[in-house]
Amino acid sequence: MAPVGSSTLAHALKVATIAAVLATLVLPSLGRCPSVGQEELVTAPAPAMRCSECGPHCTEMCRVSVPPKCSRDCDVPSCEDCRSAAIRDCRARCKDGGCDCDGYATQSCTGSCFGSSSCADCMRLTGKQCTSDCNSKCAATCV
Repeated sequence: MAPVGSSTLAHALKVATIAAVLATLVLPSLGRCPSVGQEELVTAPAPAMRCSECGPHCTEMCRVSVPPKCSRDCDVPSCEDCRSAAIRDCRARCKDGGCDCDGYATQSCTGSCFGSSSCADCMRLTGKQCTSDCNSKCAATCV
């Protein structure tokens, strides 16, 4: 039978192992939780990360963190959907038929029809900045 001290040590090792496993499961998911300090969690590399892992790590972290940052530019209806709704609205309001519903739709849907590149621009520029920042931080701490 083993002495009591070795039993306590074995129990402590089991507890430490379980805590480490749980930490590896929980901490990566915090990077996707907007209520937690997302900036630091998303761009900060894991401790003692291999330098060769920086690129894939940063690509994945930025893939997750960039879309919410661009939602204002990207969460707009398509041009066609916007124009259809605007023309429908104009025709419902215009009983005498003398309204310029096409002009109304063009004016109402500027963001959807002419601002579509702003979403792509936001995704591209924010993604480049995120990747650059993450890779810099990772390169400073990797092994």
